[in-house]
Amino acid sequence: MLDIKLAVFDVDGTLVSKNSRILLDSTVRAIQELQKRGVKIAIASGRPYYAMERSVIDRINFDYFICSNGSFVYDAINNHEIYKYMLSDSLVMRLTTSNQIEDGALVFQFEDAGYIYQGYKRIANMIQDTLGRLDFLVDERKRKLRHLKSKPYAAIAWIADDQLESYRQRFPMFSFTPFAQNYYDVNPRNVNKATGISHILLSQEWTMDNVIAFGDELNDFEMLSEATYSVAMGNAIETIKEVAHYVTDDTIDNGIKNALLHFGLIEEWQDDE
Repeated sequence: MLDIKLAVFDVDGTLVSKNSRILLDSTVRAIQELQKRGVKIAIASGRPYYAMERSVIDRINFDYFICSNGSFVYDAINNHEIYKYMLSDSLVMRLTTSNQIEDGALVFQFEDAGYIYQGYKRIANMIQDTLGRLDFLVDERKRKLRHLKSKPYAAIAWIADDQLESYRQRFPMFSFTPFAQNYYDVNPRNVNKATGISHILLSQEWTMDNVIAFGDELNDFEMLSEATYSVAMGNAIETIKEVAHYVTDDTIDNGIKNALLHFGLIEEWQDDE
């Protein structure tokens, strides 16, 4: 019998299908069945807190949020911040200057919104195409001063193919994780979804043996590598399937429900129940 205390779910491609962003009723029901058994539920996403999929958070009461690939961790049970990484002013300006010179695009993630320092159209078009909303974006191209009021905890950058290696050499303190053509999550190298989970575990005196994690993309690699029980969705990239302990069905083919049944964490139900 597994002693699972915490189930952690990526969002795009895991909880919801990509592009269409469909959340299956079976996924909602399966997670609710987990909660009835006392298992705490967490989102682990590259998204900041304010950009979480509304269809998901409106239907599922999550206990924890691991945001921006582990850079911000929030305890929704007790309504308090567990962890937040803070980018220094000097690094904010170095990234901004480099991105301006190379005609890229750059948005910093703060607690209240995403502030675009460079390339508004590129960022806005990408966000509209992937998330379907722009209400959490602020055009900060003229001022570039938001970081003087509070510190951002992560960034997204558009980087040309021929500039990526140069970025990695000039900013070895960051990881640049691709999520769309030329778009990269920018996080500190020692911060990822697995470290986000570790902050929750420390607060509860749990271990990775008490965790089951679900994912499909490269930013889930550390999380699925370190969780004792990890699940790759059927639609996951091959790298994630190789590192996960179990590969389930596609997101739209009841992948989460079927994985939880496989591990014996929930019981089957009839559709008319």
